[in-house]
Amino acid sequence: MSLKHSLKQCLTVCLVTMGLLFGESSRAGANDGRWHNGVPDYKEAPITIRQDGPKLVFSDSPEMVGQCGVMYRDTVNGKVRLFFHHVNDTNSGKRLAVVLRRTTIRPPRVQLGSYGISHPNRDWLEAGKEAQQKYYRSAKDNGSFMVTSLTDLIGREAPTIIKPKQLVTGIVNLETDHPVEVSIMMIPIKTDLRLALEAYSILPPDQGGHVLRGTFPTSDCHITMNEIFSSNKFETWGIKLADDVNNPYVRGIDATTGKEVVNYGNYGVMYDVTLPVKGKRDTILRFNPYGGPYAGAGLIKVDGEPEQMIDIPQHRLAFGWNHDAETMVLAEIPADKSAVFHFSPPGSSNLPIRLFLTAKIK
Repeated sequence: MSLKHSLKQCLTVCLVTMGLLFGESSRAGANDGRWHNGVPDYKEAPITIRQDGPKLVFSDSPEMVGQCGVMYRDTVNGKVRLFFHHVNDTNSGKRLAVVLRRTTIRPPRVQLGSYGISHPNRDWLEAGKEAQQKYYRSAKDNGSFMVTSLTDLIGREAPTIIKPKQLVTGIVNLETDHPVEVSIMMIPIKTDLRLALEAYSILPPDQGGHVLRGTFPTSDCHITMNEIFSSNKFETWGIKLADDVNNPYVRGIDATTGKEVVNYGNYGVMYDVTLPVKGKRDTILRFNPYGGPYAGAGLIKVDGEPEQMIDIPQHRLAFGWNHDAETMVLAEIPADKSAVFHFSPPGSSNLPIRLFLTAKIK
């Protein structure tokens, strides 16, 4: 999921926006000189991490799909989250299909939850951000359907056609009442789905140590601070997430090979971070993409205020090209209140990230 391929597509955006990045970061903290030169000294916030949630089916290897075939396949039952991220690396248009196939006598009913699927896009950062914006705006209940034989989950209205070098990335929550086989496939545009399932084999994953596909037992990560942040002390607290140290990457099994795999970056994992504060001053919550370029979205809920979706970053596509030099303000948390921040590592973005709490300078 690294940006080694998308950097070429995003180079123009990078050059155009580079001159804006420092200015916007500075404006966000114009009343607080501690942030003018990047991240100040900070204290690691004591946190508790709890993981649960639906099973995660993750398909991102091969990321660059050079021939028709099945990128990932497994049979699931119950609550499931799908995360897929694939580029058409052939020289002609192809169809990306997420095929659900009935495997039992009784047809399974599939309940569709929140989901976000990008349009095919050669700007992969933009595709990752679009998928998250759609996911966080979507309803939690999007109806149900029966899988009487087989169904293309992302092509029920019209097939998803990808031109060469375009990416489609998606996050889909669903629940089944009986087992159903899931196949993420790249196939010729006019090929019948049933024939495609019979004709095309499972593609080998990307070479190297980062095989970004598999089935993982959990996909929700709950972060709670063990202490209340005090705005009276003028300290800065930081929380590192998706770093595989303080917050380990989830481990699972590649169902196509039986091998153990690691979700490097925790893509498809949904985070909620609970942040209680106290003191005479309000508290500023900041986001820092110190792992590299980042383009996504999230939700902010401050006590007494309605939940809001927020682009990360706002007013431009991406930030993080300068690591510690870039932060954005997510929210102001009133004294003696708390906030909950929801986010998920976006496709094509880089991890880890940090959250910072600091007292507001009046």
